[in-house]
Amino acid sequence: MKLRLQFNSIRLRLKRAEVERLAQTGGVEEAIIVGLGPKDVFRYVLESSTAVSAPEARLQDSGLFVRLPVETVLRWAKGDEVGIEAFLPVGTQERLQILIEKDFACLNGTEEQNADTFPNPLAGSKC
Repeated sequence: MKLRLQFNSIRLRLKRAEVERLAQTGGVEEAIIVGLGPKDVFRYVLESSTAVSAPEARLQDSGLFVRLPVETVLRWAKGDEVGIEAFLPVGTQERLQILIEKDFACLNGTEEQNADTFPNPLAGSKC
């Protein structure tokens, strides 16, 4: 799962197996080890849950946790939708964008980079 943070947005891109795992088990997780200590790990987790009716995000225990409604995840995982997008209020004038996407193959990527990605709809087209 790829994580991209920019201004007030969180973007997660999932490969095929990760989308399947999220739909089947309810979660996918990655960790970035940034030091030698046990607390020097940053985790980012995407979960589906019956306890939420809309996407949510929180920082907790050295990590970022994003939760989505189960029915939203299942519809997205089994369908042709590329992404799930939500905007969460985080202040009087601010909002946080959450974007969960299927990871498409890069048109100029190597086989290793494109392993387990979704077929790119632009593959084979001419400019």
